[in-house]
Amino acid sequence: MIYDDFFKELEKIEQAAAVEASDTRYAFNIFSLLRRDDEEVGLHSKFLAELLKSTGSHGIDTFQKLFIDQVLNAAVETQVWERLPLCPNQPYTCQTEIDIKGSGRIDIVLKNNDSIIVIENKINAYDQKNQLQRYFEACTNMGYAPENIYILYLNKYGEAVSDYGKGNLLHSQFAQITYKDDITSWLDACIIEAVSYPHIEQTLLQYRRLVGKLTGDTRSAKMKEAHIELLYQQDNFKLAYELSKSFTGFQIDLQKKIWEELKITLESKGYKFSFCDKNLQVCDFSRAVNNYYKAKNASKLYGIHCKIGSSKQHDIYCFIQINQNIYYGMTVSQDAMRLQYPDALIDLASGISNLYPNGRMSESKWFLGVNILPNRMVDFKKPSHLYRLVDRDSRKQWIEQTTNEVVSFIEKVKSLELIDVQSVTNTPRNTA
Repeated sequence: MIYDDFFKELEKIEQAAAVEASDTRYAFNIFSLLRRDDEEVGLHSKFLAELLKSTGSHGIDTFQKLFIDQVLNAAVETQVWERLPLCPNQPYTCQTEIDIKGSGRIDIVLKNNDSIIVIENKINAYDQKNQLQRYFEACTNMGYAPENIYILYLNKYGEAVSDYGKGNLLHSQFAQITYKDDITSWLDACIIEAVSYPHIEQTLLQYRRLVGKLTGDTRSAKMKEAHIELLYQQDNFKLAYELSKSFTGFQIDLQKKIWEELKITLESKGYKFSFCDKNLQVCDFSRAVNNYYKAKNASKLYGIHCKIGSSKQHDIYCFIQINQNIYYGMTVSQDAMRLQYPDALIDLASGISNLYPNGRMSESKWFLGVNILPNRMVDFKKPSHLYRLVDRDSRKQWIEQTTNEVVSFIEKVKSLELIDVQSVTNTPRNTA
C-alpha cells in the first residue's frame, strides 16, 4: 500500500511533465532542427569546440577553464592516467577537425606552447585502426613531450575504447570521459556562468537538452525538482532506494527475454541462431548479459549467429550483435574463428553495401560491407528505448518486425549468388 501511494505521486509528476512536453514551445530545439541529433562532426564537435575556445564567439573564457578544471583534471585525479593536473587559467587555442598527415583527422584539439589536449569524440562511429596511438604519435611529432600530451576519449556512456582503436597506447596514456556525466556536468556549470547573457544561456540549455536526449535523460529541471521533493516525504527515499536495487536485475531479465524471443521467432522463420561472443565462439549467455551491466571494462560484445553458407573457403554467418544498440550483418569465419574479411570477399562486401547504401560502413572489416540497425532501433543504455519493450505485446511487435528485417536481409544477400548455401539446412518455412 505504501508503494501504491509512492507510485501514484510519481504518476502525477509524470502526467504534469507530459502536459508540459506536449507544448511544442518546450520541445523547440535549434540543434535538432538544423542537424541530426547524433551528428558528431557538424554538430557536437563543432559546438563543443566553439565553447572551448577561450576567445570564442560567446566571449566567455570561463567555459574553457571549467572544462580543464572539472573534466580534464577530474579525470587525472580519478583515473589511472599518468598526467599532472593542468592550470585552468592558462589559455589554450582550440580547433576542430584537424587534418594530421598520415594520422587522420582529430576531432578537437586544444594547445599552447607547453601542452596539447586531444578530444576524440565518439557518438555512434566505430573506432578506427590504431586511432589513439596515431594521435599520440602525431602530437610527439609536433614537439610535445609525452607527459604533456592529454588524450581524452569521449563517448556517450564510457564504453571502453577497443584494442583496435587504442593501438599500442597504454591505458595510463589517455582518459575516458562521457556525455552522460562529464559533458552534462560541465554544461550545467557553463549555464550558470552564462546566466547574465540570456541568448547564450538559452543556447546552452537547448544543447544540454539535446545531450540529455542522446543519453536517455530527458527529465526537465522542473521534473527533477519534483522528484527530489517527493523523496524527502515520509519514507519515500527508502522505498526508492530499495526499488533501485532491483533495477539492474530487471534490465538483465528484460534483455534475456528479448534475445530468447528473437532467437525463437527467427527459428520459426527457418533460421536457427545460437548465442556466441564477438568471435562467434560459444559463450555463457547468462553471464554475458550480467556482465553487460557491470564495470565498463567488461566485454559488451556478444549476440546470436547463424551460418548462411560459405564463399571461397570461408564460412559466412549472419551475426546479430549488441554494443549499445542491437545491429546485424554478415561476418566471416575460418577454422571456427571469426576474422576480418579478406580481399577475396571484396565482391560480396561490395554487393551487400550496394544492397544497403544507408547501412553503417564497417571500416574495421568485421562485417562484410555494412552492418544495419533495425528500423526501430533499441539502445540498451537508453531507458526510454526500453519502455516500449517492457509491455509484452509491444515487445512481440518489435521482435516480429526485427525478425522480418533480418530474414529479408539474409534473403537479399543470398540473392547475390555469391554464397554457397548448399550445405546449410536453414530453409525459410512457409509461415502463412
